[in-house]
Amino acid sequence: MDAIEQDWRFAELVALSWIEPDLSDRYAQNPSQVLAEFGLHIDGGSSTPDLPPAPELALVIEDFTGAASARGSVLCFCGKG
Repeated sequence: MDAIEQDWRFAELVALSWIEPDLSDRYAQNPSQVLAEFGLHIDGGSSTPDLPPAPELALVIEDFTGAASARGSVLCFCGKG
């Protein structure tokens, strides 16, 4: 497995640990075993990497029920160019 594949597998582990607290807890108890579940193995003398803390995310729910009245409106998608 090349370095990029290892990075992707660790990134998957990190993302799942953010949404599955049990996985994060299992990693704290036995990181080598959890890494092995993701196909990652640590050399005998190497230490296991810490999982970064989950980012604080805000959930935003938009109300688009009034969007039907905007049919005659002109929409502009602007960007820096």
